[in-house]
Amino acid sequence: MLRILFFYRRDKFLTPLKISLFLFLILQSSVGLAKKLIFLGDSLTEGYGVAQEASFPQIIQKKFKEDKSEWQITASGSSGSTSASTLSRLKWINREKPDVVFILMGSNDGLRGLKVEETEKNLSVALDWAAEQKIKIILGQLHVPPNYGKNYDTQFAAIFPKLAKKHKVLLAPFLLNDVAGQAKLNQPDGIHPNEKGHQIIADNIYKFLKKELPRLK
Repeated sequence: MLRILFFYRRDKFLTPLKISLFLFLILQSSVGLAKKLIFLGDSLTEGYGVAQEASFPQIIQKKFKEDKSEWQITASGSSGSTSASTLSRLKWINREKPDVVFILMGSNDGLRGLKVEETEKNLSVALDWAAEQKIKIILGQLHVPPNYGKNYDTQFAAIFPKLAKKHKVLLAPFLLNDVAGQAKLNQPDGIHPNEKGHQIIADNIYKFLKKELPRLK
């Protein structure tokens, strides 16, 4: 950048081509400084049943853009995916060279009543690989609906703080805080948030990220 500015000061007769090149290099330099955060999840991350721009990752990206933040927020959501696909999908999105990956995987494991030991193992393997690649991870806390039984939810929910401690990654609050179980904030299936629900999720996660992302640099 210093070399470009030096050239600009000395050249009193900049041609349109030189001006275009100068602006292009500045733009490229700015893009290169951007930080990338990718949400890795299932249908909730994908924004099932709502317009793409109304999904919580898109809302969060808009908020960061309005803040003129260095962070670029994108999402990789796949409906129906379970924790078994976490590692393969993490490897896939690592081609984008993210600075942080926010993992929200395991909801479908819980909804299918899969053994919590399997979910824990799948996520642990993915977190081990992320550590080897020096990828910073935020792990999202998850729960299952109340009708699955308090005992199962207790066992399932305990996976996430346990993994966060073991792998020394940041644990985020439950994605559906203030949304789960409220009919007016969910679609008819009672599982997927509607647009109002996504807005609340985005507001909550945005506040969390604004506070915690500086600590992950």
